[in-house]
Amino acid sequence: MSTTSIAFKSKGSLLEGVITTPHNISGPYPAIIACHSHPSFKGHMGEDVISAICRVAGDAGFATMRFNFRGTGGSAGIHDKGKSEKNDVKSALDVIRRWPGIDKNRIAIAGYSFGASVIMDGAKMLRKANKFALIAPPPKAATESHLSKDNRPLLIIAGEKDSLSPPDRLRKIFSGYKTPPSLKIIEGANFSLQGDEAEVGNTVVNFLQD
Repeated sequence: MSTTSIAFKSKGSLLEGVITTPHNISGPYPAIIACHSHPSFKGHMGEDVISAICRVAGDAGFATMRFNFRGTGGSAGIHDKGKSEKNDVKSALDVIRRWPGIDKNRIAIAGYSFGASVIMDGAKMLRKANKFALIAPPPKAATESHLSKDNRPLLIIAGEKDSLSPPDRLRKIFSGYKTPPSLKIIEGANFSLQGDEAEVGNTVVNFLQD
């Protein structure tokens, strides 16, 4: 893999990120953008779930992009409770679409918890993405999401014992979506998905390859 550290602007703030591309495979490559969990609870682009998604996707021939939301790590700006963060994801999508070798018709976006919430709230801004994967999506955000009327393929991953994003509640909410998503419940896992990161990554990549 070829790894490049990048900086890009989003609504006046300079954000940091990392893009990886396959070096033994000729393009164009499908790509995935991975969005981290809540920065107030130590979420960042290097957290285990995000790293696992990018690692497995990279091994499968995908280009990957991860970045720190505004006010996180080396990214400038102030955390905005998801409001301005929608622009961060849109800006990341613009960056990866311009990156050499990327298949612009096969760009997916994944998000973990807060990252999933930002994706759901900003779905209308992300028209150029073709698939979404949401890991431990907050139920309230899922209830109010623009994705409820969207036709694009959607994957939901939750831990069997997750008390913040209970599988039964998610199943009920997402069953009302125009295009019901694929749902993966990870046996024995809680919200942190500690020890199950590889399964998360494999599930996401299998979904993207279908």
